[in-house]
Amino acid sequence: MARVLLVDSQPLFNEALEALFARDGEHQVIGRSSSRSEAFAMLQSLEPDLTLVDAAVGLGETPCLVDRILRARPATKVVVLGDDHDPNLLMAAIRAGAAGVVGKTHGADTVLRVARGVLDGEGAVPRSMILEVTRRLIGGERFSGSPLARLSPRERQVLVRLSRGWDNTRIGGDLYISQHTVRTHIQNILEKLGMHSKLEAAAFAMRWSFELDAEGDRDDGGDGRRAEGSGDPRGTPMERAQLAGSGYG
Repeated sequence: MARVLLVDSQPLFNEALEALFARDGEHQVIGRSSSRSEAFAMLQSLEPDLTLVDAAVGLGETPCLVDRILRARPATKVVVLGDDHDPNLLMAAIRAGAAGVVGKTHGADTVLRVARGVLDGEGAVPRSMILEVTRRLIGGERFSGSPLARLSPRERQVLVRLSRGWDNTRIGGDLYISQHTVRTHIQNILEKLGMHSKLEAAAFAMRWSFELDAEGDRDDGGDGRRAEGSGDPRGTPMERAQLAGSGYG
């Protein structure tokens, strides 16, 4: 029987989770906590197999509780309780070492399915978020340590087209966005890179052309939405992989 530690800022939610796991028969709740210090002490003394921790308690500080838990007991699996459709929260949880995030509004079947899957070595990411999380992880690795990491995927696409000498009208038409949106992206690019003109940004893009090449040829804005009338109607290979993924939801 898997040993479970519950850590939530709301004691009543801890009690509801404990009742859920008690009916399951596969998990034994060995402790409940609503504070970081108490939860960490319980972790060291009780040695749970699985820890469910509220995002408000487990993330946010440096080092965060999730990170401390996994450093102290690497064998423990951690699932963060929070908005599982917030990509920033998902990324923060995964980067801290958690297996993923499950929403507090999900029904009992989903929570138990996530718990079983994580204990079996699976990740906890909703199917609808797999593509965005994968893109962010890949993009972070590709541009790690580069000034390009400061830019969003769409801003990098605009920057590529600036380096080709395209005007705002052509950039907007190619990316299926308005000229106003193009101007906003250019302004953001200049601010993030500490530059003062489109010419300066274009020269910068030419110096980083190797890293930007793959990004510039994509036909979505890094948010999973494809430009109208572009490419394979079935979606990119990553989008098709998402449909066959092992996420929950």
